[in-house]
Amino acid sequence: MAIRARLLRLCFCALCLCVAYPEAGLCQVIDELTGKSTSALKDVDISPEMVPLIKEKAGKGDAKSQYVLGWLYFTGQSVEKSNEKAVLWMTKAANQDFKFAQTQLGLIYLVAKDIPGNYTQGKEWLLKGAAHGENDAWNALGAIYSQGLGVDTNGEEAVKYFRQAADAGFDEAQYNLGSLYCTGKLVPQDYREAARLFKLAADQNHVRAAYSLGVMYRDGQGLPQDTGEAVRLFQRVAEKHHFAPAEHNLGAIYYFGKGVPKDFVSAYMWISLAADAGFEPSKKLLPTLTEKMTREQVGQAKEKAQDWTKKHGS
Repeated sequence: MAIRARLLRLCFCALCLCVAYPEAGLCQVIDELTGKSTSALKDVDISPEMVPLIKEKAGKGDAKSQYVLGWLYFTGQSVEKSNEKAVLWMTKAANQDFKFAQTQLGLIYLVAKDIPGNYTQGKEWLLKGAAHGENDAWNALGAIYSQGLGVDTNGEEAVKYFRQAADAGFDEAQYNLGSLYCTGKLVPQDYREAARLFKLAADQNHVRAAYSLGVMYRDGQGLPQDTGEAVRLFQRVAEKHHFAPAEHNLGAIYYFGKGVPKDFVSAYMWISLAADAGFEPSKKLLPTLTEKMTREQVGQAKEKAQDWTKKHGS
């Protein structure tokens, strides 16, 4: 969040600079966006007024501007979305050995299923990005082999690529590798290693990793069973991200009284929040729970849910 806020402030400053010094402001924001990682652009808005200047610099061969322009076309931000133009400009930047463009181009190919041979081309560019030490690239290569995207599934290769990024502290790879060990998919099941990896990612505020770690504490998988810690993790994820599976699990813990006293009011509050978010297991459980409650209890629970929503948002 701190990085996002810093980038947003810089982008705002750049826009102000563009009014009086358009070229200086453009260079500042492009340098900032391309100086960290391919994910930096996801949290920053590029105003329509900046696009002509970006196109001009991109047309003159500036790799950073070509990369930013490719991203704009891929996301449809301030321009009409076009995978074809996104690939065109990303390729121009990638051919200049611009590592962020190489990685992003590989990621674009993986999701652009309308492009023939997309997985093969995606893998080729991701290998180039990985050669520059790009964690996004290592992680995506792990996904290619774990999901069989254009290749046969291969647990050894998936672990190799995920591990490279995970050991460098990349939370997405830590979560993905942990998931392999937790499910036993393609690798021998290892709850202890899964829990270790989930904790590393959860400490970086990775939502699904924190939730998965909560499940492992709840069930005593790979670490001592600790309902209190499971509740703490579920509640953290629910409050910060309104993550419906965490809300449902909190409700279920209070409903069944697993490690805590039964509390139908708290159970209803959490399960109703998840149900309102469209989580099917909660929608199915809510009527059963309601039948076990008095009218007064339901009223209390609904009031608690409303107060929670006002405080944390929907």
